[in-house]
Amino acid sequence: MADINISRSHTLGKDEAKNRANQVLDRLKSQGIEGSWSGYTFNITKPAKGTFTITDTNVAVAIDLPFLMRPLKGTIEDRVKKELDRSLT
Repeated sequence: MADINISRSHTLGKDEAKNRANQVLDRLKSQGIEGSWSGYTFNITKPAKGTFTITDTNVAVAIDLPFLMRPLKGTIEDRVKKELDRSLT
């Protein structure tokens, strides 16, 4: 099970939700997030492992934090929630 699990509903359609999730990821890349898209799933490869998965009605984020990042879980989770809420509304 992932250390961080976040889910947000949307009514934007898959393509627009992906565009907006990409905006979130662009902002998070300044924090060192790396990865790539495979269809409607962004696979996070650094500094943690995880996914941003887009469906017709939902954006789901699952992140597995490395041991040294676990003390930052609350901060990371709050930042991702804030960015998703900002972009999906």
